[in-house]
Amino acid sequence: MSKEKSDLTLKIFSVIIAIVLWSYVTSESEVNPDISKEYRNIPVTYTNKTALDRQDLVIMEPEEATVSVKVTGKKSDMAKFSREFIKAEVDLSGYSEGQVKVPINISLDQSSNIKIVGREPENVLFTFDKIITKTQSVTVKTKGNLDPNYVLGDILTKTQSVLLKGPRSLVNKVADVVAVVDISGRKENINVTEPIKLIDDEKNDVRGVEYEPSVVDVSIPVFRIVTVPIELNLQTEPPENYEITSITINPNKITLKGGNDIANLTFIQTKPVDINYLMENADVPVELDLPENVSLLNPNEKVTISLKIEENFTKSFEYTLDEVDIRNLDGELTIDKDDHSKTVQVLAKGSKEAIENLTKEDLIPYLDFNMLDEGIHKVYLNFTAPIGITIKEISPQPIELKIINH
Repeated sequence: MSKEKSDLTLKIFSVIIAIVLWSYVTSESEVNPDISKEYRNIPVTYTNKTALDRQDLVIMEPEEATVSVKVTGKKSDMAKFSREFIKAEVDLSGYSEGQVKVPINISLDQSSNIKIVGREPENVLFTFDKIITKTQSVTVKTKGNLDPNYVLGDILTKTQSVLLKGPRSLVNKVADVVAVVDISGRKENINVTEPIKLIDDEKNDVRGVEYEPSVVDVSIPVFRIVTVPIELNLQTEPPENYEITSITINPNKITLKGGNDIANLTFIQTKPVDINYLMENADVPVELDLPENVSLLNPNEKVTISLKIEENFTKSFEYTLDEVDIRNLDGELTIDKDDHSKTVQVLAKGSKEAIENLTKEDLIPYLDFNMLDEGIHKVYLNFTAPIGITIKEISPQPIELKIINH
């Protein structure tokens, strides 16, 4: 074979090989083309969470994250591929408190012929909070109403405070640590155990914070109240020829609290007071003689006494029976005429001005014969006197009189 024919044969063979290869490639691309697919809501795994624990950090949000992943590959390979082969992770090591963007790492568990061409989002925005502890006092609040005759005493708790533990942002939201006691209609001392609640500024419950203890023992005294008049207990009498003309007690009534038996009190006395001290001073503070287990409803309330004492002056008058008003004597009866000559001496007392202005006619003497029949009787003489005048002495008293028929 000549050299020219040999070269031609090689060229023809090369063309045939090229045509065969082109046909194969063309056939392969048509039968098994490259295709792409997006997988949505692939869960993101949080790794190295122990690194957060070591720093006392906690994930506030998001609790869960997902990502959309777009992959591409041959149709034959993609047919064998599923979302389970996509692994999405975030590495939580090396971060501190606050908001942090953490990149999402995507890997495929299947054939390397499939490639990742896109993801959305590329990062997860985390909020990390520091775990802190804080001590906060317990406030006991009441709901409901007592009977109007009862009041609450000071609230006592065995536990004064609780220890809060949780994410800083949640712990700092706690405005009040409260226990609520229902006092509706209570008339005896209250001893209860109530659960503790964590409340924010808007009175909503705060969740996600641990606290210890979770309950509190509460004791609340319940007192009966009563309002009674105050009486002055004088230790001594006024000097001779002097008289108390007025006593001013301010206030003249006081509200007390105690057990249910306090309802039996009708008045309360002051502790003994020396009248000489009252004569020398005005608005004298005094203490009340309180029974055991009884106290003032308002412990700051003060009681003062003012006393007015005046010297007594006297004036005497003489009255005959004819000057005496006879009352309630039966119409068929009369006083024996021998008794009409009897006289009575009367001593009136009062202030200097009152006695100086007093006349005999200002005093109205009278005898009351109600229910008395014929016979000899001892009858008491009475007087109606002006204000500021009192009858100090009547002589004789009583008067012996004889009642007869007309």
